[in-house]
Formats: sequence, C-alpha cells, structure tokens
Amino acid sequence: MEQITNFGDQRTLAYCAFCGGKTGTRDHCPSRVFLDQPFPENLPVVPACVECNSSFSIDEEYLACLISCVLAGSTDPDKIGREKIAKILKRKQALRSKIESSISVVEGNTIFEPEHNRVKAVLTKLAQGHALFELHESVAREPDDISVFPMLALTEQQRMDFEQPVAAEVWPEVGSRAMQRMLTGQDTDQSGWIVVQPNMYRYVASAVGYIEVRIVINEYIGCVAQWE
Repeated sequence: MEQITNFGDQRTLAYCAFCGGKTGTRDHCPSRVFLDQPFPENLPVVPACVECNSSFSIDEEYLACLISCVLAGSTDPDKIGREKIAKILKRKQALRSKIESSISVVEGNTIFEPEHNRVKAVLTKLAQGHALFELHESVAREPDDISVFPMLALTEQQRMDFEQPVAAEVWPEVGSRAMQRMLTGQDTDQSGWIVVQPNMYRYVASAVGYIEVRIVINEYIGCVAQWE
C-alpha cells in the first residue's frame, strides 16, 4: 500500500481507536492474521491501548480460522487453503475442536454455526480502525447499526448495492487519508474500495452524513457498520 501521511488534527490520535482510553501501542488494521505473506507495505496502523491491542487477538484468530474452514468445508488442516491457518489449526487443537463442534450437516450440506458475538466484536473493531485511519473520525463505541453476512447470501441487486460505495454528502476532513484518496485514487479499485491484499481483504470508509465502513474478508464475509 502507498504511504499516505495524515494531516488531520493529531489530538484525535491521542486515544485508543477502540475504547477511547489512553493509548500506548499501535494496532494493525486489518490484523495480519487476515493477510498472507508477503504482507503489503505500509499496512494501516491505529493507536490502541495495551488492553484492546491484546484482547482482540484470540477472536481475530478464531474468525480467520472459521472463514478458512468454511471455505474448505472442513477443519482438517491438510484441506485448508491458507498455510498460516493450517499451522494454527495444527497447533491449537482446542480452537479446531471448537470450530468442529459448530458443524452440522443439513440435507448433505456442511453448515458452520459461528459464534456471532465474537464475529461482530472483530468486525466492529476493524471498522473502528478504518474509520479513524481513513476519515480521521473516532468512533470508539458500538456501531448504531452493523450487519455481517456471507457474500454468497446477497441477491444480485444487494451485491450491486453493496459493491458501490455510497456517494459522499460531505467531504472527508481536510488532511485525512480519505480526502487524499479522493484526489489521487491511491490503493483503490475502480469502485473506490481500498484493496489491502487482493482476494484477502478490502474496505471502504465513507462520510455520508454519518460514518459508514464496509469490509470484505476473503471475498466471503461482508460487513457494513454505521455510526450516526
């Protein structure tokens, strides 16, 4: 990714992106567990307190493993497409067993029942980080609305609506990365999505009278989070 310097009010970066408390570390957003090596250069990082920086790691690992298992239709490490995730599942039998226990077979189809609270917590955290990094807007609270869904579950019209970012009603903060991207198109595809790593992770953050962040992980999980 291109290095884009944020020229917004630096006081906004004095607090944790996720809880609003005192900061002391920085956290990658997206977390590297959702990406494959070699990692893109200049991965987004946001300020975080020590507690938030460490507390999300287990849930992020769970979600990354869950997605890979769903895509493979199995928790067998030898069938997992991502080498990193296969190694995690081999090393952490308890995590593999937890995901295995969520599987049911319905009419010959393998169904995974996720731990929805953990999935929502991770996607909320990611959306908060993107809002701060791109828009220079702190949303260190629960979203007013958040939806998480398999991309395959969308109808053709829903997919078209989701893929097309909402037109901004107001310009992003002067000096923010979002403002600079509007002018240069850096790291974005034709629809305005910021592609961190192709087929692995992309997102878009918009100021449309409210804050909205859309995320796609592995082209499988989609998310829309909004703050009024």
